[in-house]
Amino acid sequence: MRVYVESYGCSQNQGEGAAIARGLVAHGHGLADSPREADVAVLVTCGVIGATESRMLRRWSTLGALTPRLLVTGCLVPLGADRFQGPARDRTTFVPIRDQSRIPEMLGSPDRPGPDPPAPGMTLGGPPAEEVVIAQGCTSGCAYCFSRLARGSISSVPLAEVVTRARESLGRGTRELRLTGLDTAAWGRDAPDGPRLPELVRAVAGIEGDFRLRVGMMSPQTLRPILGDYLDALGEPRVFRFLHLPVQSGSDRVLTAMHRGYTRDQFVHQVEAARRAFPDLHLSTDVIVGFPGETEGDHRATEALLETVGPETVNVTRYSPRPGTPAAHQRPVVSRIAKERSRSLTRLRQRLARERLERWIGREETARVLEYGPGGTAVARLDNYLPVVLGARPPLGAEVPVRVEGARATYLLGRLRTADV
Repeated sequence: MRVYVESYGCSQNQGEGAAIARGLVAHGHGLADSPREADVAVLVTCGVIGATESRMLRRWSTLGALTPRLLVTGCLVPLGADRFQGPARDRTTFVPIRDQSRIPEMLGSPDRPGPDPPAPGMTLGGPPAEEVVIAQGCTSGCAYCFSRLARGSISSVPLAEVVTRARESLGRGTRELRLTGLDTAAWGRDAPDGPRLPELVRAVAGIEGDFRLRVGMMSPQTLRPILGDYLDALGEPRVFRFLHLPVQSGSDRVLTAMHRGYTRDQFVHQVEAARRAFPDLHLSTDVIVGFPGETEGDHRATEALLETVGPETVNVTRYSPRPGTPAAHQRPVVSRIAKERSRSLTRLRQRLARERLERWIGREETARVLEYGPGGTAVARLDNYLPVVLGARPPLGAEVPVRVEGARATYLLGRLRTADV
């Protein structure tokens, strides 16, 4: 069959969509470049907020008009098929997240075999960056979180299997591995006497090959007991000095209502420890605006926290009640006020990011080229994962010497130090 795969949402969804595509090819199916060319479309859905759910339902309807058969998986599936109403309903199969590996066999076994595995030392020309999913679910019980309901409690992929997946990815030509999950710091907590995230990072970073490693989002409450050991692992030469640590609010009162399991000061302590270990650390964090009961004072506390820690990246999301979560029936902040607070935080994050990034102007660094942009540009990543937009296109995956010449709110501007190339 010709199958079109489309994924939305977090890096875990992206990694799962890519794994589905690889499984289809291994079973002898073909990948279509567009839904019009496909016999089947696979939609990996996200349901993190209400607006995203609506977007997923519209996309499902559009795909149904273009493709004879659909398979829907991802975080909307646990909500039930009744969410999906329209002409394509009878042509849609809903696949639970933990059954995604069965999708190729659900489409039948074609007469021809799948492609032969690569010979030793041979690469298949895969993407320069690839997600390696290390767990399903998490150990937290945040009052607003729909993803935890959709994916369940933590189920870690064994260390040896993660290493095997990483090696396979490198065999496809990948130059950046991304360890991903709902909460990477929770990896291994379902096996109390087994290895934890620092051991996993060291094991993957120790694989032979020309690559870099990025560790994905983790929660402060699960990072706390492994902080020192994890920062030591973050010092491995191949690991990007990058920390995605969502705080969600700068108010202890709101953090308690969210069931986050840590305080403002505990978050600050972790950031300060990471910055002492790595002064050029790239800190990415998330905040939720307008959580039920949030006051103007709580909002100001969040702004003050961001001023204190000075993150390079802040993802701002307006609270959206999700079905089945403890906070779903609480009265949210008035929409007009939530929008204004969101705009205020967006202005603040842009200023803070620009101030942090402007410190890099004039520096000469080495960066890895990971994607091409419009107009003959390329995006390369520094050792701390900050993106540098270049006005040239070196080979994907190459490490190149760059000089940083400008800064925007979300990226740096640079040029190749051609005399050194």
